[in-house]
Amino acid sequence: MRTSSRSLVAWSIATLLAVVGGFAIAAPARAQDTARWLARINDTYTITEYDLAQRVRLLMVTTRVQDTPDNRQRIARLMLRQMIDERLQLNEAERNQVKVNRSEIEERIGQLEQANRLPPGGLRQALESAGLKYAVFEAQIEANIAWGKFVRRRMRSQVEVSEGEVDDVLARLKADLGKPEYRVSEIFLPVDRPEMADEVFRNAQRLLDQLRATAPFAALAQQFSQGPTAAQGGDLGWVLPGSLDPALEAALRNLQPGRITDQPVRSGAGWHIMALVDRRAFGQGGAPQEIRLHLVQLLLALPTNASATEVELQTSNARQIISKVTKCADLRTLGQRTKGASANDLERVRAGDLGPMGQQLSQAPVGTAVGPLRLADSLQIVAACSRDGEGGLPSRDSIQQTLLATKLEAAARRAMRDLRRTAIVDIRG
Repeated sequence: MRTSSRSLVAWSIATLLAVVGGFAIAAPARAQDTARWLARINDTYTITEYDLAQRVRLLMVTTRVQDTPDNRQRIARLMLRQMIDERLQLNEAERNQVKVNRSEIEERIGQLEQANRLPPGGLRQALESAGLKYAVFEAQIEANIAWGKFVRRRMRSQVEVSEGEVDDVLARLKADLGKPEYRVSEIFLPVDRPEMADEVFRNAQRLLDQLRATAPFAALAQQFSQGPTAAQGGDLGWVLPGSLDPALEAALRNLQPGRITDQPVRSGAGWHIMALVDRRAFGQGGAPQEIRLHLVQLLLALPTNASATEVELQTSNARQIISKVTKCADLRTLGQRTKGASANDLERVRAGDLGPMGQQLSQAPVGTAVGPLRLADSLQIVAACSRDGEGGLPSRDSIQQTLLATKLEAAARRAMRDLRRTAIVDIRG
């Protein structure tokens, strides 16, 4: 089972494996390229020509963008800003004593390898075979983990969602039954200062040019979108009526499924490139396979080449864990306390993508654990925390989580805007 956030990365890595042989391996970097800096951030960190060239190449290989001087130049402009943002995020996390352990990076990479059915170390081999420096990929993952931890630790206590807010949303949704709702993906570029609007618009136009040249939307969103769904390839899922900026909803009304907006769309926060995946009447999602699940997954590790006896022992342990679970928080806690186990949340997973387990999770009481399911090197236990699409309306828990995510997104965007405003960034012309 994969979440949407992993499926994008899985796609990119699978593409990388498929096209390694189709691209010329990058020439070894000249000494002056590895040392010549392009940007200096707060007088403490530099981005070199080599750093930027590696990230540009990683994107071009995984998106199959044609490797031309013009495309490299366009992507480099966008990528340099992205790399500066990542360094600002990492510095802010470190300043607030938010650290990323080596084990967290390795765990994330291990999840990617497992999702792509790669052996341990297979991802490093695939990247290096394409002429890419593995440390560049690790640095991107580290920045992503650090900023996510910082947002959760620093801002979660500042954000609350009241029962009254949930009641208001439910009332509005009941009134909107039957109105159009959209399944949408986006690439979002924020405008931190009014004088930056034109420059950000030009960056959005460059991304549109790459999309018109058949670059995959999800891969560009993962690399360049500043929205909360960047890790999911920009996938917003089914967007409830009235939940988007009016300018965005107006653009979607005139768009056909499978198409993207002809021009970037301006909201109060920045510029958006919108892709309409599908349209339907709200409250008529209906089909059991279309139910969206918020899950907690616990993986219980198996030894390499586990014997039947070892599998039987871990299966017994898994059944004991299942017997102790009455709510999702129980499974998270047991994942932390059980040796050889790890637990994580999976958001908005389509029931139809999970096979028989999806049917079980759609019918079992919320909070009930299902499993164990044998994977390649682990046993999987899953519990559904909430279900969207039953009875035409999302659950109260799902609405609360959506409101919380929206508030956290706004807080994180303000924090990022402040970091950019106060940073001293020297970009070599």
